[in-house]
Amino acid sequence: MNRRERFLSTMTFGTPDRPAAADYPSYDSTRRRWEQEGLPRDADLNDYFGMDFDPFRWNVGGVNVSIVPGFEHRVLEETADYRVEQRGGGEIVRVLRNVPPPAMPQWIRYPLTCRTEWPAFRQRLSPDTPGRLPANLAAIAAESAARDHPLGMWVGSTYGYMRDWWGLEALSLLFFDEPALIEEMIEVVTHLSVTALRRVTAAGVKLDWVMFWEDMACRSGPLMSPQMFRRFCAPFYRRVMEAVNAAGVKVVMVDSDGDVRPLVPLWLDLGVHVMHPMEVASGMDIREERRKYGKQVAFFGGIDKRALAGSRAVIDAEVIPKLRAGFADGGFIPACDHAVPPDVSLDNYRYFRDLVNRCAREVYGPSAG
Repeated sequence: MNRRERFLSTMTFGTPDRPAAADYPSYDSTRRRWEQEGLPRDADLNDYFGMDFDPFRWNVGGVNVSIVPGFEHRVLEETADYRVEQRGGGEIVRVLRNVPPPAMPQWIRYPLTCRTEWPAFRQRLSPDTPGRLPANLAAIAAESAARDHPLGMWVGSTYGYMRDWWGLEALSLLFFDEPALIEEMIEVVTHLSVTALRRVTAAGVKLDWVMFWEDMACRSGPLMSPQMFRRFCAPFYRRVMEAVNAAGVKVVMVDSDGDVRPLVPLWLDLGVHVMHPMEVASGMDIREERRKYGKQVAFFGGIDKRALAGSRAVIDAEVIPKLRAGFADGGFIPACDHAVPPDVSLDNYRYFRDLVNRCAREVYGPSAG
């Protein structure tokens, strides 16, 4: 099987020669550490570790279903300790100097602070804005059927986008104080996502997967109730899924950190069947969700990234039971539950990947892994 065939068979509970391999990208700081520990500086991590799927690289590049044009990137203040900058999303943040990601910046101002700012901001969400789609879409379409890797598209967001525009506190109040504005914003992003998806597929691009992005939960649970999700977000998903199904896309994923357990059945009902990244620190466990939903749900993620910084015994205890359970049922690409942090050594990460291959051979036979 090639990478594309293996990915599709894995995520649709088929009979792959081995489970598809993939992972969340590492931070730049992680890569720098690994290069000091022996990773070739020019190494492509997908090739180096034998990956079959990469949603951040093997997608229809140049498609933008968020704001276009972006805001000007400007440095507003700089000291020996930090830098204040306006970023392309319009947010103003304070970034600590010499403290690379995964350290988070401090948000000082969000791009939207009151209703009167929305009409001008909305203009950046028109599907007809030049630069919304790649100029080489025809060439991508011509190559899409013959490629050996899975190709897909990120298809937008409801809560995740609005949280980035308003901030968590302001957005939470808007759901109660300005529900009509919430509905208007979601209608705008729905029109944008559906139009972009239809134009890409109408050009002849054969998509294997789509990914929604939300990040709509924290460690203690979703940041909106299931009832509010049904009212405000579900219409977006239904309309995007109409276009997804019309295009014959087989793998439909959602990316949301946090404890999304109350939302999983809602996504499944809407046709979203792959959960990512299944953040362990927030209580997500692939075994628990599989017991609840069987083969209705598939997973990309589910491995506690923190464990990979520990001893081999710690890694074994976290990884082996999940691999055996997930591989037995299928529909599982084991991966870290977020970007691989810089406290994970190259040796430990290699050990994790070898462990994945070893457990795959246990279930799929000696030729796997």
